Amino acid sequence: MAASEEDDGFGDGERLDFLNERHAVHNPHLEDYKTAGAEQHTFDVTIWPKNPVVVHGGSLWLNCSASCQETDARGSLETSLIKEKRDNGTGWAAFQLVNITEWAPTAQCSFSCYGKHRSAHANITVYQIPEQVVLDPLPMMEVGEEYNLTCRVFSVAPIQNFTVTLHKGKEELYVKTFEDHGDNAASDVVVTHTTAARQDDHGEEVTCHAALDLRPEGPFLEKASFPKVLKVFGFPEPSLKILPSQTLVNDSVTIICNSSDTQPPDISLQIKIASGRTLVSGNQLSLQSTLIVEKEDNGREFICEAEWVIGGETILKQTSANLTVFYVPEMDESICPSNHTWVEGTHQTLHCLAKGNPKPTVACSKEGVAHNMEKETQVNRTQTGVYNCTATNELGSITRTVTIYVEYGPQLSESDCPSNQTWVEGSQLDFICQAHGVPVPDVSCVKDGKVYISNKLQNVTQSHAGVYHCNATNAHGSSSKMVTSRVEYGPEMNDLSCPHSWIWKSGTEQMFTCSAGGDPEPTIECIKDGVTYSPGHLQSVTRDSAGTYFCTATNVHGSSTRVVSIQVEYKPEMDESSCPSNWILVEGALPSFTCKAEGIPPPEVTCTKDGITYYLSQGQGIPLYNGTFWCNATNRLGIAAKAVVVAVETKPKMDESSCPSNQTLLEGTLHSLACEANGTPTPLVICAKEGGIEEFYRERNVSRNDSGIYQCKATNGHGTERWLVNVQVEYRPVISILAVSGTLPIRRGENFTITCQADGSPAASYSWKVPQASNLNYGGNNSTVTVASADGQNSGVYECTASNKHGQQHSQVEIKVEDHWLYIIAVIAIAAATMLVLGGMAGVIYYLKSTACKKGEYNVRDAENSTEATCLNRERTCDGDIYGIQLTRT
Repeated sequence: MAASEEDDGFGDGERLDFLNERHAVHNPHLEDYKTAGAEQHTFDVTIWPKNPVVVHGGSLWLNCSASCQETDARGSLETSLIKEKRDNGTGWAAFQLVNITEWAPTAQCSFSCYGKHRSAHANITVYQIPEQVVLDPLPMMEVGEEYNLTCRVFSVAPIQNFTVTLHKGKEELYVKTFEDHGDNAASDVVVTHTTAARQDDHGEEVTCHAALDLRPEGPFLEKASFPKVLKVFGFPEPSLKILPSQTLVNDSVTIICNSSDTQPPDISLQIKIASGRTLVSGNQLSLQSTLIVEKEDNGREFICEAEWVIGGETILKQTSANLTVFYVPEMDESICPSNHTWVEGTHQTLHCLAKGNPKPTVACSKEGVAHNMEKETQVNRTQTGVYNCTATNELGSITRTVTIYVEYGPQLSESDCPSNQTWVEGSQLDFICQAHGVPVPDVSCVKDGKVYISNKLQNVTQSHAGVYHCNATNAHGSSSKMVTSRVEYGPEMNDLSCPHSWIWKSGTEQMFTCSAGGDPEPTIECIKDGVTYSPGHLQSVTRDSAGTYFCTATNVHGSSTRVVSIQVEYKPEMDESSCPSNWILVEGALPSFTCKAEGIPPPEVTCTKDGITYYLSQGQGIPLYNGTFWCNATNRLGIAAKAVVVAVETKPKMDESSCPSNQTLLEGTLHSLACEANGTPTPLVICAKEGGIEEFYRERNVSRNDSGIYQCKATNGHGTERWLVNVQVEYRPVISILAVSGTLPIRRGENFTITCQADGSPAASYSWKVPQASNLNYGGNNSTVTVASADGQNSGVYECTASNKHGQQHSQVEIKVEDHWLYIIAVIAIAAATMLVLGGMAGVIYYLKSTACKKGEYNVRDAENSTEATCLNRERTCDGDIYGIQLTRT
């Protein structure tokens, strides 16, 4: 077996010895089992190493051992990983797993012994060394401030075995472990620690150490970041003065910004307002700015900001102060609204404020009478009006007009909402009632559940007569009143008084009635086909009674005409024109079967066959069934019946059952193409080879030239169906080539190859009868036999047999191996010397012969199909002198 260059460097013999040794170590009681195990058939299975550790993408060997004494016991390894190599011996097997990229793989070793199955598991730890350990850049630090130290570790696994430690100089600042991490896959780790800057931290180095501890099964791995140097400084705050800090609007003030740092490393100052706008800036220890103040500057915050740049880093310090500005009173809508709306009966206070510095006082009056601004009063309608409000301080005064609106609930009066009203249908009415109130009330009246809204013209109808419940509503209440109305209207007829549709039965006696509503009561007469009829008389019904009647109701307010229809019913009738007795239907075509009947009401037509009923009048068609359907036409007056005979015909149809798409024929036999079609009437089926004109549907003697694709066409009076059939003609093999490489006769020591080729369908398999020899090799699907370094044992007849399921053919060639004349002389010279050592070799030969079938410690993986390998595995009795076996290196 070849050595693994990636893993251990063992050679074939070395690995075999090593794995045998491992097997012995993990099976200390193996010798005990050799006696007891055969009777009890108990055994143990172990796997080594049980908890292996391997780098991501690497490989490892797993050894499976069993104490089983069964000769044919074999071990196997079940895993999702790639198995590249394998070794094995008695009671053990070793497997190389390669390119391990799963993060939590497992492996199960199994042995079967005397019908029992046992297994052992190995838990594999896959690790990945961190790609990078990086400490985030550190800012310039100010004494006393807190800062984050952040360490980033990229692509490490398993996280559960990982530790991150932050160091400041020799001091251990922070340790982070991840025992509770749930994922085994490689991932990035971020660790953050907050620390307060101290003056003595200046110049200290901060580092991040990463450790992956895989002990005891694996290594202990460490990696550290590049160090970062702490830069810590202390800076004084600047001073800010506003001169003067209190002033009048439109006066000027001076703002002075100073730094007390006598030896600035690199300082700049700026004066700005809190909103962010900069007034002045410069690289000196003192700045000032002068501005004209406005009322908006009252209370404004000004900032003096000092900026130091040290080692490319910027440090900021700020001081602030506020300015006071005095100005005359001001009032606007936001603090003194010009309109107030109050509700009668509530308690209110007039709110009106003013801006100004010093703070102004405000007083309001209406028509010269002062209003108490501080006392809450109950609102009444008299408070509605315009108020003058004046704001005053030491610098002046200002007046603003304020209007107060007082709202109150609605009121309904008899003059605006009479209790009794008379209307005429068709006239326009500006509704029933009006109401007073602020805001203007919404008035609605309800009659019979219907709501009528005020201030909306109504077209009076008869339905408006009755009792109304009227209600006036606004935001502050409601008022109700009952109103009774009477509506006069012209004649009116509806389905209740004069039904527009009548249904009578032929042969019965009926009375036609029609009345009308109206005020006064209308008179009614009806006309049909120019003849006048008076409703309310009994008459005998015939089909002539059916028709349309025009009934007119008349009174002093007008007239109304109504169309009345009388329908006379009679029982069903069927004849040959409406329901023919014979039908022919074609499957797949649109159904054309109809069966109708006359009658009023329209009859329900059903057809029944084999106990199943089909409702034709509901749009349901009959199925495509041959036979007699019994059709009935039914309405509530009677029934009519008829027998209908249906014949169903179909288009041609071919499928796998009637015309298999793949057909195999044997050359030399009589066959026709097995292809039929379903259909009514019976279709004619004709098959022809694609690209040819000869038809193949009659029986004939089959040849291999008949192989190919055939198109079969089935035809009847309703259409054509096409179907492709692949015909494969098979035949017995015929050997076309039996050739020997080289020149006959063959010289001793030469190599030669015999090649056998045969034509057949299906393809032929090859077997050989050759002289017994150990230097034979078969190749090319057993179609060639190669002899290496020919000698006398290779002389003889070589017979090739080509076979398939239809037969076989034999062909042979005789080979003679001759000695070269120089070889003969050398043999004679050596013969004498050979006799001298035959005595000593005899014992060795005997030992080899006696042990050749007793030793099983060979790697026979690549020779397990040979007769010698079979002997060594004790599957047959050894016969002949077998002193060894040629093993092929893996």
